[in-house]
Amino acid sequence: MGDVRFVWHLIDQEVAVLPVYMCPYDLDFSCIVIVVEVEKTKDYVYWNRVGYVNEKEYDFQKEKRSGILHLESYSDSDWEKYGDNIALAEIDSDEWCQWISDNWEEELFRRRMNYRYPNYQKEGNILWFANLDFEFERNAYDAMVDDYWERETLLQLENYEVTHMDPDNCVKLIMHLNRNGQDKLDEHLKDYGEILLHIYASDEVGNPLYELLETQSDSTLIDIYCTTIELMWKYGDDYVKNVVDVTLLERLSDNKEVWNRFGKHISEDFKKYINEDLLRNN
Repeated sequence: MGDVRFVWHLIDQEVAVLPVYMCPYDLDFSCIVIVVEVEKTKDYVYWNRVGYVNEKEYDFQKEKRSGILHLESYSDSDWEKYGDNIALAEIDSDEWCQWISDNWEEELFRRRMNYRYPNYQKEGNILWFANLDFEFERNAYDAMVDDYWERETLLQLENYEVTHMDPDNCVKLIMHLNRNGQDKLDEHLKDYGEILLHIYASDEVGNPLYELLETQSDSTLIDIYCTTIELMWKYGDDYVKNVVDVTLLERLSDNKEVWNRFGKHISEDFKKYINEDLLRNN
């Protein structure tokens, strides 16, 4: 997911060298990667030229040092979180190996941002082979990107494979519902000092779903939020299920029209649980 996060970060930039084709199975950036030079203005998006990444200068040791130990890229919040612990570790130490094992997605994203991305900007590291001069209307381009994000996110949720969801896994699930999910999670941690799952799930799932259902009956975003809630109910431990019952479902039931629209997007098993267990016991 660190690679996916990296590519979406580039997609959202106003000017970027954007990977558009790479190994389809594992997003391996050491394979042949086709890139386009993208430039956005207020009204248009331009794909100027296409090329492929030259891996001649690739240095694995430099890339390893570009992750959590790349202190030059640290933000103030990074120093608060890591300044007195992992930032002091040595590369290849047991402490460092354990950290990247537990936080590989974050480590990989940092390596991509601190090593791959700067290399894309250096002359000679991209071998351009054709001018494109492709021009897109900005509104249509942004709408297409948003639609693709939503469809892919829903597809991943529909193929979600887990047998047990604890609060940590639930946070990871919710975080990936938004292209800026990591930033939103960091804001939550900054505000509360820890993850308060009832509040976090309400802010990132319950409230946006409620607002959507107030004005519309169907959309891919509605399906995304409804599927997330049902996954939390189906696989969550007692704490996660309590978040569903006490925070998410209770909020949606405040408005009859919202509640009825919500019911159209959930399974018969979930409806049965709500009607025969949750509502009857409350």
